[in-house]
Amino acid sequence: MKWMKPTRITELPSGKYWVYEMKYDGYRAKFVWDGERAALLSKSGHSLENRFPEIVATAQDTFSNRPPFALDGELAVLVNHGRADFYALQRRALLRTSRTIQQEMKAKPAVFLAFDILQLDDADLRPHPWSTRQNKLEDLLNKADLPLLPDPHAEARLQGIPSFKDMSSALEENRICCGEGIVVKNKRSSYKEGRTDQWLKYKTPFVSEFFITAYDPANDYFYLAVWEENTIVPAGKCSHGFLDEEKNALIATIKKNGIWNEKKKVYEIAPSIVVEAAYTTRKKTELREPRFSQFRFDTPVTFCTAENLALSDLRFPEDVEVTNPDKALWPGRTIRKVYFLGYVRRAAPYILPFLKARPLTVIRYPHGLFDKGFFQKDCPDYAPDYVETAILDDNDYIVCNNIKTLLWLANQLALEWHVPFQRLESDHVDEIVFDLDPPGTDYFKLAIKGALLLKELCDSFGIVSFVKFSGNKGLQVYIPLPENTFTWTETNKITETFGTFLTEKHPDLFTQERLKKNRGRKLYLDIPQHREGKTIIAPYSLRGKEDPLIACPLFWEEVSPKLDRTAFTMEKVLDRLMEKGCPFQEMENAKKEQPIHELLRALM
Repeated sequence: MKWMKPTRITELPSGKYWVYEMKYDGYRAKFVWDGERAALLSKSGHSLENRFPEIVATAQDTFSNRPPFALDGELAVLVNHGRADFYALQRRALLRTSRTIQQEMKAKPAVFLAFDILQLDDADLRPHPWSTRQNKLEDLLNKADLPLLPDPHAEARLQGIPSFKDMSSALEENRICCGEGIVVKNKRSSYKEGRTDQWLKYKTPFVSEFFITAYDPANDYFYLAVWEENTIVPAGKCSHGFLDEEKNALIATIKKNGIWNEKKKVYEIAPSIVVEAAYTTRKKTELREPRFSQFRFDTPVTFCTAENLALSDLRFPEDVEVTNPDKALWPGRTIRKVYFLGYVRRAAPYILPFLKARPLTVIRYPHGLFDKGFFQKDCPDYAPDYVETAILDDNDYIVCNNIKTLLWLANQLALEWHVPFQRLESDHVDEIVFDLDPPGTDYFKLAIKGALLLKELCDSFGIVSFVKFSGNKGLQVYIPLPENTFTWTETNKITETFGTFLTEKHPDLFTQERLKKNRGRKLYLDIPQHREGKTIIAPYSLRGKEDPLIACPLFWEEVSPKLDRTAFTMEKVLDRLMEKGCPFQEMENAKKEQPIHELLRALM
């Protein structure tokens, strides 16, 4: 089979017949189910089943006794739901022994992302329009109970890719995830072999500045580098993207001003020529799919540093300015502003769902923890136009509905994000949250014990609960509620009853005493904190405390006396998200089945 291939474009088309998909940086592959066995085939027709057994296992578990079909898709290792790690996939593809494949599979499982169906039963679907094929693909995945959306941490390793009717939604999703690009498809198009203008690909690369150190005439490569302190560090090689006159002029300049290195067979030149190059992703000394963008005669060579290259890797939108990236944030620690910006940028796909459609209160630390922070409810006059706001109780709140707003807030050093318990479009409560506050960090185990007792109480009513480290010294237990259903009067009844029951049954552990001086060494159960107009620290927010820790969602099995509150640093939380995903991911599903009505009847 020959593949249908998209044509590269530099501007996205619009119109009622175009749809938009995320582009994933992986291997194009074909998945075939013959009715009994699965086959995974590369573009060249080579079998890949032995190298990616997790995909075959999903098929064998899912498609038993189902008729034959063939899918077109992308083989990938996901970083988040909109971005893939090409280098991790490449490493997987090179493995040969069963032991090493199993080890890598557990650490970074691959997934087959199906975006087209070519055959179903004995019917060739390629002559049908894309829209018809897409409906049949979704129907196949639905009947097999497979994810319609990419999910890095789903057990099923065969998943779908969503399409967007709206270009702006696709671009926002791409920005959030730092995606490789967007594939645009004509809904009326049949599946035709070869390059076509009915499928289009639009790249959204990383861009940075480098200086040239050498030219390799044998391979037609220009060597790119940056400064790391006073040392020249190789960054990659580039050969594409030049106009003929640009390349010829560059080669002539290097030959005239450089030196021929007989041993390396390259012309070497001292750092003097700065260029801008685009790339899909990079390792330390390698750029993937690098392309020359332009000469930067206005940029000094000294600007091309490892630090600025790392900043380019964050791929901030052009209209979100980054200022003072080297600013220190914590006394006595090596945490700089760029480190915080990097955390927010990479965690953004997990952060934004918890901020969306909620009036946001932030605590800003313009000078880091070297000075006191201040609460900010009102959106400042100098906020850019993309920052959405909502007036509530005479305050013009920021509403963080897009990635640009989140990154702008991060650059403003809004280290803490606090959100209410209901969304703007609803008069009802979105979740119940119990805040468990021990007298100090040395008493963190009291919060662990209290959270487990609270879970036990929720379990007794068949209620699904979730738990989060507060980012400071305590834990917070969430009960997600069905949307637009329960009032503050009803939720207050639950929190007050639960609070009374726990403090009366465990008087040596819990207290509801508001005055700190009267609590002794007990765990404060902050029932009044869950009220209309109150806020709570948002999941994945940093805290402006002595320890720079994250308010991190947890899995209940982690909540034991062994739980270490100091483990939730920015770096370790990013690692957790990559390895385990978000423990709150199932909240939306849990909302629908919560027996809250039954609980309220029992409390009457």
